Amino acid sequence: MQKKISNVHSEKNLSSVTFPLAINTAKVSLRELIKLYLKRAHEIEVYLQKNPDEWGKFQNEFNAELNNIFRNTLEFEKINSAKGNKEKVEKLKSFFTRHFQIIFARGKYCNWSIKKPFGYAGDFKIIDDIYQNNPQTAGFDRLFDNYFQMSAISIAVRNRKEDFKRILVDFMRRNQNKDVKIMNLGCGSCREIYELSAFYKDLFKKATFDCYDNDLRALDYAKVLLRRSRQVNFFKINAVRTALAKDIYSLISKKYDLIYSTGLFDYFSYKAAIRLVGNFRKLLRSGGVMAVSSVRDKYSNPSVHFMEWAGEWYLIYRNEEEFKDIFLKAGFSSSQIKLVYEQQGIMQYVIASNVAR
Repeated sequence: MQKKISNVHSEKNLSSVTFPLAINTAKVSLRELIKLYLKRAHEIEVYLQKNPDEWGKFQNEFNAELNNIFRNTLEFEKINSAKGNKEKVEKLKSFFTRHFQIIFARGKYCNWSIKKPFGYAGDFKIIDDIYQNNPQTAGFDRLFDNYFQMSAISIAVRNRKEDFKRILVDFMRRNQNKDVKIMNLGCGSCREIYELSAFYKDLFKKATFDCYDNDLRALDYAKVLLRRSRQVNFFKINAVRTALAKDIYSLISKKYDLIYSTGLFDYFSYKAAIRLVGNFRKLLRSGGVMAVSSVRDKYSNPSVHFMEWAGEWYLIYRNEEEFKDIFLKAGFSSSQIKLVYEQQGIMQYVIASNVAR
């Protein structure tokens, strides 16, 4: 049974109630801001228990107040971390997780992120749910599902999918007169391939996709999604094992024209990422391309505390130089590397070409 927000006002008609958007946060501590939110949120939950389809009355105010909390939390951490007061940040985080996190185990998406039914954060199912952006819940839970889907990080994930679709289409168009082999490393649901296959049938005629993932559930899910696509193959492989492999050809004997990966590098350490890129660089044909995404520095992500403190979803953040350095250490030259950005600036992509120096 889901826990409800408690210790607040009695029930009343709240058809015109809004959150206090004009709070002077300079005079109100984050703890008090959170307590005030809990009080207001309970009143709205009580109302929506009787009127579950009227969540739309409160969504804008709900989003604004949560954004206010997480924005102030971000500033609090930045300021105190710069001053070396990391203990203050940890105390606030402890307070948050004890008194606030439980209410995020609501709706489909927040509940999934916290409970991690597949054993890890950022699994293929939650990413595919973000891609589809189709909440179905009602009442108070719907406010959380909508907030999750409208968060900056969810928008960035959808932008990343669209960006890599463009990368794939541009590559196939440049090479449409020859057969090309494409690797999708850490493929997840393969939603981008599914969407492209429906609109670019002619381009797909000469392209073969090999999709690699360590999660059999992801591969099974993608197989169903792409059951009509003959040019897509699926392989179970452990990315960590491929990074550590002394002889990558003993695990993968094929060569590829394009190798791409979205999301995988957000969970790889610096050293492991270098070894992974170095090994897969060996699998690129002459003139081949490697395209990889990564989140940027932590404070470029406005949703970082929503992800970490509310959803227990942690990523490895890198600035531009750190990200490019992975490819330089892996054997690419600076002239072979191009860095581009997702629209919000939350994510970055390296496009590395295996061309003669």
